[in-house]
Amino acid sequence: MRIPCRQVTRLLLWSGVAAALLDFGAASRARAQGLILTGYADLEASVEGLGSDDRTVFFDNHHFNLIGIGNIIGDLFAAGEIELEHGGAEIALEYGYLLYTGIPHARIAGGKFIVPFGRFNKDLHPSWISKVPGRPEGFSRVFPATYADVGVWVSGGVPFGVGSLDRLTYDVFVVNGLQGDPGADIRGMRPEGEPADEENDAKSYGARLGAVLGNGLDLAVSAYRGKYNQEEGLYLTFVGADAAFTRSGFELRGEWVTALQDVPGDDELTKTAFYVQGSYLAQDRVEPTVRLSWQNFPAAQEVTRDLWRIEIGGNYYVSPSSSIRLFYLHSGERKADPEPENDSVIAQFNIAF
Repeated sequence: MRIPCRQVTRLLLWSGVAAALLDFGAASRARAQGLILTGYADLEASVEGLGSDDRTVFFDNHHFNLIGIGNIIGDLFAAGEIELEHGGAEIALEYGYLLYTGIPHARIAGGKFIVPFGRFNKDLHPSWISKVPGRPEGFSRVFPATYADVGVWVSGGVPFGVGSLDRLTYDVFVVNGLQGDPGADIRGMRPEGEPADEENDAKSYGARLGAVLGNGLDLAVSAYRGKYNQEEGLYLTFVGADAAFTRSGFELRGEWVTALQDVPGDDELTKTAFYVQGSYLAQDRVEPTVRLSWQNFPAAQEVTRDLWRIEIGGNYYVSPSSSIRLFYLHSGERKADPEPENDSVIAQFNIAF
């Protein structure tokens, strides 16, 4: 049961990936301003704190997200996602933007969108796309995935067909940007320009440039920079790189990101994270997967430890758009011996509809 390419394209479309939205454009014009309502959901059962007296068993309807995509007129489209998380305890607009596709090799979007920094934040974070439940270590407090903001986004791809280079891809964006107190935890920062803000005159800029090679290799680099505290004039910079290799059911991918965060006194905090993940689709249904992730914080921070996590398990594909996952997670601190109370087990059913 290998997933057809058309199915993958449509699924990526649901997550708001601009390239897939362009493919949808031709089909939508044929449907005369059709509207597609779709989404995805998952249900999890987890046992945390294995080997400790504080062991907990928990059920969570982590996501039940509704996505609408429609053709307004001609080359103008609209896309939006409403997220209902943790059984409806959290309700928010994940993204909502207008998209113009009338320029060759370019799409112009305006509104709230998922910031296209790196591969995980850009299009791998939805539970039915990610092969492992949850975020990699560091892709929460180093880079705050899933980070969405309001601004303007231009993206596209240019075919080459020269040697092993199939095409180059690009994303360029200007957004309101993250803001917070000097030296604050990046995860706790919120996009600048929300109603509580008294001013909104500093913008953040970024880009992601990628190369897709015919040998199954996909490479990209990303950058972001903006002022996160206007009163002190402090900047936040992200730099990162991601890569993936796929062939005959085997997939190996990795991603690295460093956050350079200004603090008062002409000083700077450096926070780093990376993950590497491998999987193999066997018998077209069973996919064993392992992911190793790590984050490093400066010792001056409240979080003074390095954290790493290894997740071992697999996926069983019930259909092209749903799977059952079972994973064992072990987390550790810097130079620490394995501690069973940090371990957990998670089972998840996810589906795109």
